[in-house]
Amino acid sequence: MRRRKVLAIIYKEEKKQKKFLILHRKLRWVGWECVKETIEENETEEQAVHRGIREETGIQKMHIEKSKPVDILLADGSHIERAFLVQVSPKEKIDLSTEIEHDGYRWVSKEEAEKQLTYQNIREILNKIETGN
Repeated sequence: MRRRKVLAIIYKEEKKQKKFLILHRKLRWVGWECVKETIEENETEEQAVHRGIREETGIQKMHIEKSKPVDILLADGSHIERAFLVQVSPKEKIDLSTEIEHDGYRWVSKEEAEKQLTYQNIREILNKIETGN
């Protein structure tokens, strides 16, 4: 059975500008990504997003702004089925101390995120979900 996943595009607004969270991955491959989470048995997509964000970033308070069905097959055979645009408070702190997959993060503009994200399909989703296309 293939593993179902969700993708979270996380942003905050500072001085009327959106800054997007990208995470530096170190486990299994090295590069920049957004939060991805496997949907566990008896868990909704929204529950998986909330859990994944809490586990991978330490962020506790978040608001799912919108979601979009997507179809991304990952190299490990898992499948991202839905992307979520998630807003967090500018006061939220990132905590990677218990995280084994990531060793760094950055808050960047949309343009910078599109340049830094390792995989083209994630860059495209960032653009589509943020603009509403």
